[in-house]
Amino acid sequence: MTERELGQYKAIRSEIADLKRRIEETKRLDKTFQIAGTDPAEAAQRQEKVLDLLRQRETQKDELVEMQREMEDYINKIPDSLTRVIFRMYFFDGLNQLEIGRKTGYDQGTVSRKIKSYFKLHSMHTVTC
Repeated sequence: MTERELGQYKAIRSEIADLKRRIEETKRLDKTFQIAGTDPAEAAQRQEKVLDLLRQRETQKDELVEMQREMEDYINKIPDSLTRVIFRMYFFDGLNQLEIGRKTGYDQGTVSRKIKSYFKLHSMHTVTC
């Protein structure tokens, strides 16, 4: 996993919340009413479009939840406790390096080196296809 990928964590979390809201809105649209004079074929076609939109949004949400889970697993498997805490604060909480340093008792330079050295060490072991 790259720093850029992990940097998407907060955006993914926001997008999941947005999709959940949109899914609920779509479910409300799915509640159809039979109105006298409405063409049943048109109503069925409209309902199918709403159901298709609902399926698309559910699929998007599921994919993002899986990405979020993979990011959390990646960070949770970091063996060094301090590095793990720094990564959580940096990527999950969105704190900057100075804020992390204040919370952990280290200076910003140490926080920066922990992040950079972890990615440098682990990018050498990554195999690309």
